[in-house]
Amino acid sequence: MRPKYHLAEIFDPAQAHPGDAHSILMRLVPPESRVLELGCASGYLSGYMERTLGCRVTGMDTDPVATAIASERCSEVYTADLDAPDALGPARASAPYDVLFAAAVLEHLKHPEHLLREASKLLVPGGLAIVSLPNVAHWAIRLRLLRGRFDYVDYGVMDRTHCRLYTARTGRELLEGQGYRVERLAIAGSALQNVAAALARRTHRPEPRPILPGLLAYELIYVARNGPAAS
Repeated sequence: MRPKYHLAEIFDPAQAHPGDAHSILMRLVPPESRVLELGCASGYLSGYMERTLGCRVTGMDTDPVATAIASERCSEVYTADLDAPDALGPARASAPYDVLFAAAVLEHLKHPEHLLREASKLLVPGGLAIVSLPNVAHWAIRLRLLRGRFDYVDYGVMDRTHCRLYTARTGRELLEGQGYRVERLAIAGSALQNVAAALARRTHRPEPRPILPGLLAYELIYVARNGPAAS
C-alpha cells in the first residue's frame, strides 16, 4: 500500500495532515522505546522515531536499496525476506523489544501469521504491537465492486503487490489468531473522522472512537499487546 520511500526525507509532522496514517502511527509510538520495525523501507518513519521520539529502532526490509538508506536513520537495519521461516533471526540479538511496528507491510506477505507469531516472541511481556493494514471494504472499493470492477493498480488498497486483503474484522482476527490482544482501532483516510478529531483537539478532548471503520477507513491501524500480560 505504501509508495517506495527510497529517497524520501524523514517524516515531518509539520508537513503532514494530523489525520493521515503516518501522523496517527507516530502518535502511537511511546517515546524512548525499543522498536522492531518490519518493512522499514528507507527509514522514513524510523528516522522520526529515532531523532524525535528518542527510540532505538531495529529495521527490517526486503529491499537492499531501501535498507542502505535506512541504515543512516536506524540504530540497526537488516535486509531479509520477511516471508522466510527465520526472517527475524538477525533481530534476536537486540531483543527484547518494547514495540513491534508494522505499517503497510503485512499485506505484501504470503505468511504474515508466521511473522507475527515469531515477532511476538521478541517482545517484552505485554509488549505493544502497532500494525496498519489497508481496508478492502472501504466505500470506494465497494462501489467499484457494485460496478463489476476489481482492478489492481500501482498504489493503494488495490496495490498489485498485495498478497492479502483485509477488512476491519479480518485484520483483528489476524492479530488475535497469533496471540495478540487488540486494545484499540484507529482509522485513516476518512474525512468525517478527520473533522471529528479536529473538533476534539480544539476542545482539548480525547480523539473520538472510529466512525464506521469498516466503511470509511482507508487504512486500519491496530494497537495490540502480546501474550497473557495484556490488559
